[in-house]
Amino acid sequence: MPFSGDGIRLRSSARTSVGQVRENNEDSVHLWPGQQFVLAVVADGMGGAAAGEEASRMAIEAIQSGLSLRTRDSIERISSMPDEDISEQLRDSIQQANLSIMQRAVDEPDMRGMGTTVTLAFVRGTDVMIAHVGDSRAYQVNNLSRKIRQITSDHSFVEALLAAGHITPEQALDHPMRNVLYRALGQTEDVDVDIYQSRLEVHDRLVLCSDGLTRHVKPEEIAEVALAEENPAKASKQLIDLANERGGEDNVSVIVILVEKDITDEHADTKSRSLTGEDEEDTLVLKDKPFTRSALQNLEAPQESSSAESTPDDAANSLSKQKMQAERISDSAEPATSNHMMKAYPHFSPPHPVTTTANETSGSAGQSGEGDGEGYDTRAPEQ
Repeated sequence: MPFSGDGIRLRSSARTSVGQVRENNEDSVHLWPGQQFVLAVVADGMGGAAAGEEASRMAIEAIQSGLSLRTRDSIERISSMPDEDISEQLRDSIQQANLSIMQRAVDEPDMRGMGTTVTLAFVRGTDVMIAHVGDSRAYQVNNLSRKIRQITSDHSFVEALLAAGHITPEQALDHPMRNVLYRALGQTEDVDVDIYQSRLEVHDRLVLCSDGLTRHVKPEEIAEVALAEENPAKASKQLIDLANERGGEDNVSVIVILVEKDITDEHADTKSRSLTGEDEEDTLVLKDKPFTRSALQNLEAPQESSSAESTPDDAANSLSKQKMQAERISDSAEPATSNHMMKAYPHFSPPHPVTTTANETSGSAGQSGEGDGEGYDTRAPEQ
């Protein structure tokens, strides 16, 4: 995807809350913000008690290490990488996180069954690349149409049933197995990472969230709140507050990224055109910059990609015989402390493609809002 970052400013906010029911927060969120690019991640841990909390924390630390995000220079350097390299590094960092979590569970029996979802977004100008495992979601909210579109597909039992036509969207909302996953970090050595590409327009919003938000807040409501606020910090807070007001049955994490016109850049460009006599539209060009990628640690097990695509009927037949790979025990009716091990059900083939390229949508220009929440990040629960 061509880079379209000149004249663009990104503003972002990340928040997480323990909710109204849980005693500890198993979610982790993090931002690595820049003016024209943002790296953002939501990880929803599972396994009960400390195991889930530790798994989500380890995922973020492994991503930070795998992408060499320890210094400002290294963060800036990633913004000039080609799409293919970014995609590879996002995937590799998540796969390394998976191996780290699995090794931790082997070394410490108390952590057996630990796992986490990961939704990792790299936004460069108006271009978006997302790496995804689990059921934390990424939404695109279009400013012109005022509509919301789910970019990612959940790796869940219910999503597979829905795709196979066995249940309706209404039935999916209250399905007793809606918290069962067939793919998550910490379950198998080889984990498939879905990569999505999309294009935002000026004043669009990108929203990442854990299922603690979507359990209580409908997509249309997410869009309404996100579009009503020009300040991402206020939007993320309002979404979390809304989920908590409606029961807050799970930990709630939200990241909001807003695409704006860089007014400072626009004024400078206007002045430049007045001096040179030019009055044409800018052409957005990504200049080639030298970049040497830091070596990633070799994965401990060879990675295999699934080459066979299953049809909805195939998925339906497999669902009747096989169960999911991972179940979020902390979301079950039994107390989380009674069993920290997630049940493993291998060899399930989901009906979704691994890679998706989203269609471009059109947006409109408008006034940018002032905000005090740019780059806001908290990984501690908000009571």
